[in-house]
Amino acid sequence: YRVTAQDGASTLASGDHPWAVATPSDRRRGKPHRVLTTREMIGNLRAHHNHRYELPLHSNPVRFPHREIPMDAYALGLLLGDGCLTGSTTPEFSTNDPELAWELQVRLPGVDVRPRGGPGYALNKVTSPGDVITVANPVTAVARELGLNGTRSESKFVPDLYLHNSVKVRLAVLQGLLDTDGGPVTQRDRTCRIQYTTTSLQLRDDVIFLVRSLGGIAYHRTRTAAGRAPHLSRGHLVHHRHDAQIVDIRLPEGIEPFRLTRKRELYNAQGGGRPMRFIESIEPAAQAEAVCIAVAAADSLYTTEDFLLTHNTLNDSFIILDEAQNTTAEQMKMFLTRLGFGSRVVVTGDVTQVDLPSGQVS
Repeated sequence: YRVTAQDGASTLASGDHPWAVATPSDRRRGKPHRVLTTREMIGNLRAHHNHRYELPLHSNPVRFPHREIPMDAYALGLLLGDGCLTGSTTPEFSTNDPELAWELQVRLPGVDVRPRGGPGYALNKVTSPGDVITVANPVTAVARELGLNGTRSESKFVPDLYLHNSVKVRLAVLQGLLDTDGGPVTQRDRTCRIQYTTTSLQLRDDVIFLVRSLGGIAYHRTRTAAGRAPHLSRGHLVHHRHDAQIVDIRLPEGIEPFRLTRKRELYNAQGGGRPMRFIESIEPAAQAEAVCIAVAAADSLYTTEDFLLTHNTLNDSFIILDEAQNTTAEQMKMFLTRLGFGSRVVVTGDVTQVDLPSGQVS
């Protein structure tokens, strides 16, 4: 079955796969997660139009090994947001926040961030008398190394070197992206969510990856370019050429999404709320071999696709398998491999009452 959460995260699971979930009643009463199989939840995902089953989220950001990077992660996030890396001109940065231009100045060695009037800044290579003029601009050199040289707003992406890196690196890239193309969204009597906008499908997916890897959730939707009113730039109407990808984000407490002062203060004043993930749908997907996974985790949870947390074995449980004569060897093996530490099982059945299809051995 394809199990999909309300934020679009999904994974494949067998009908007998166990999930740790919490109902609204469990939350109110402070009860621990209950364990239900995929099949047990089918057709029972809503209660009075509300989601019934809430999935656990990571209590800490996912950890990847640290890898050396050629450019400061926050600076890269800023350039992916408001930088010009087309390669046809000197790299540029556009912002109405001098604070961000200063951040680039201190984080890009060998680069002079020079105002060009209005919101534009040129990222010039620092030169000295006698320097070889054919040496590339440091920003351009790193952009080439990372495959970003020649990208435009609709084709930018976060390099894998930064996606699969330490928590510090991933958070810094996300902060740079949100300080440029994101912001806090406030609503009366509600906590503050974060909204990010890009025209790049890949950059949208990369931001979602970063958010989920840090323990948050992200929803996305598309605002089509067709029919949108043009905006005014320097006295000229500029029409939208690409669809806008909108990402709504919730991050857990302790993860600071902004470094830009005005955005950080507004976000902290409103509070970011609690990210929540619910099961939205369970749909048949395919027939395939399934493998049971056991990990050395006290709560028996492990991370699968889209950073979904799912259950693996049943620890400290008492389990009854009735009518066991109607299991095949493969089904019995799957059942037995669900047993975790401290669990006991009772298997009952009558070998004279086998109802398996012809050709299948009990």
